[in-house]
Amino acid sequence: MIQAKISQRRLASWSTIGLLGLLACLLHGGASLSVRASEVELLDSSIVCENALTFARGPAARFGHTVNGRTHQQTPLVTYLGYQYVTLVDASRRVCIGRRKLPTGQWQVIQFADHRFQTNDSHNTSVIGICDKDGTIHMAFDHHASPLNYRVSKQGAAHDPDSVTWNADLFGEVQHSLGSVQTDVRVTYPRFISSPNGNLMLYYRAVTSGNGDGMIEEYNGDTHAWTPELGKFISRDIGTYTFAGNTSDYRCPYVNSVSYAGNRLHVSWVWRDRFERTSVVNQHDLCYAYSDDHGRTWHNSAGKVIGKTGVEFIHLDTPGLVVAPIDSRSGLTNQNTHYAYCDGRVHVVMQHRDGEAGTKRYHHYWRSSEGVWDHQVLPFAGGRPKLVGTDEHSFVLVYRDDDVDGHGQRLCIAEAHPNADQTGWIWKKVALPQHDSVLGEPVLDLDRWEDTQVLSVYLQEEPARMVSTRHPEPIDGKPSPLKVVDYRMSGMTGHVVVSHVAKQPEAEPEHHPVETREVSEPAVEIARTTMPMKAGNE
Repeated sequence: MIQAKISQRRLASWSTIGLLGLLACLLHGGASLSVRASEVELLDSSIVCENALTFARGPAARFGHTVNGRTHQQTPLVTYLGYQYVTLVDASRRVCIGRRKLPTGQWQVIQFADHRFQTNDSHNTSVIGICDKDGTIHMAFDHHASPLNYRVSKQGAAHDPDSVTWNADLFGEVQHSLGSVQTDVRVTYPRFISSPNGNLMLYYRAVTSGNGDGMIEEYNGDTHAWTPELGKFISRDIGTYTFAGNTSDYRCPYVNSVSYAGNRLHVSWVWRDRFERTSVVNQHDLCYAYSDDHGRTWHNSAGKVIGKTGVEFIHLDTPGLVVAPIDSRSGLTNQNTHYAYCDGRVHVVMQHRDGEAGTKRYHHYWRSSEGVWDHQVLPFAGGRPKLVGTDEHSFVLVYRDDDVDGHGQRLCIAEAHPNADQTGWIWKKVALPQHDSVLGEPVLDLDRWEDTQVLSVYLQEEPARMVSTRHPEPIDGKPSPLKVVDYRMSGMTGHVVVSHVAKQPEAEPEHHPVETREVSEPAVEIARTTMPMKAGNE
């Protein structure tokens, strides 16, 4: 019997907002939409681990200086039945798992002694997932194109947490397969996804960067075993990509997110092709697919079947796969964010330029319930973000800002509300009641947001000072705290205000034809492309 109820927060339609917005415009002819900034309440700021691992600057440090809080680390923090669970690597290079009773219980942290983190590679994150049917807690950790490291708890460990003794004996030994299901020998970027049928899904990339397959597996809570005959669903080596005279026969998907909304599983990604070598400059195009049968059959945005896991693979030339063409000159970042609704609406935020020129900004792409994609450019940017939404289709964007006035990298939050005619969103940065430095990237507890709309942010602070070395072997940096910061944003529902503002002339576009509408301060309405993007050619 499934123990937890599946969140219904994303079942709301646009109808209420549309009527309110239309009524407001009728009552206030010539009025323009304005948005008050939400008030942000700090609920709690708790230290999970006072001394979490950092890497010294030097030859061994790869792609960052922490393994805790990376954009691809989709589930280091999850909530289930009134408890919050967390995973990290501490300064003794031990993989850890912790829990606390919400809302403000003390963290109980298990440090596993049977596996030691060896590298200074920020790819090698730890993630957790919980199977609703049998209450097992799953962990995958410490891999970058290397064999799987996986462990699972005893059955029922999450169903009755008050009666469970929280120590290492609750978990089994490290395994390098999913029971009888053999993963690829080169695993990277694992992500657990709780399924609405009570099972647990696992996504990972096989092989390597610029030459890797998208893989999906399923843990069955009835049989307490991983389901055979799934695996590969996105292919690395079908199709040839040509750009600026260069040709690539291999690529990999860099996933924004893999997430359920209702019974539909959504996945969005960008391609990274391999010309002479793998590189971020080879990234292109926003791709999207969904499955209504838990990862067996895949559809493009127009609803056409485009793949069957383990049998017929999604690939570069799959019809209707690209929902927003973005070429390799744009500086497109990988592993950003998306948020989906039960009616098929999907919102993606990524960072790139418009072609070769211009400044990198966040770009908001969205899919209507009819499968039509549209786009707007935000007036700010930062690190790779995380996005969540409300029933009323307002949004919260959590990201790491770059060094501001010498204060280091910090946690930032922005909010968005639909405009009066629902052709775009009004975005505004939100003032936070405290300053939190961020060494890696902030990651969110999506479960807690869906249950209670509390924004639980997982982050590691910057250390007091960075250590530098010329030694080729992995050297530790100064440890720093791993924290969970909890915010509640008041006014994220019913937040539309109408104010009288004189109509302003349309602004000139910077890089492409846009339609701009002026709004009263302090809100900023973002320029939106006038030509909506198609769902994709079939």
